[in-house]
Amino acid sequence: MSARPRRSRSLIEQLGSILVAFQVVSVFCAGMALFGLKALPPAVALGGTAGYIVLMIVAVLTLRRPWGKWFLLGLEIALMLLGFVHGSMWVVGGIFTALWLWCLKAAADAERRRASMDQAAAE
Repeated sequence: MSARPRRSRSLIEQLGSILVAFQVVSVFCAGMALFGLKALPPAVALGGTAGYIVLMIVAVLTLRRPWGKWFLLGLEIALMLLGFVHGSMWVVGGIFTALWLWCLKAAADAERRRASMDQAAAE
């Protein structure tokens, strides 16, 4: 039995998985900080952190779908809105939202350049 060839992942999927890996660590640390500062009840802080991390992992799996990048953007905005709970989350969420928007733009530019190079090579 031969191994099935790996599916080629788009640049958005690759950049999204890298960003989410860093973000999961940051969200875990932020959740522990919110728990330690007693900014939220323990069940909300710990359960919310765990739930958000699960949603981030699901977001990586949905990046192959056309709506996956918008799902991840929604999660980034939700993280930024946690600034209403603790002010530092405006910064953490803002940084990750800006990084995701940059990833979307960089991936679109790179794929556009790749398409034009492929078209030029075909001619």
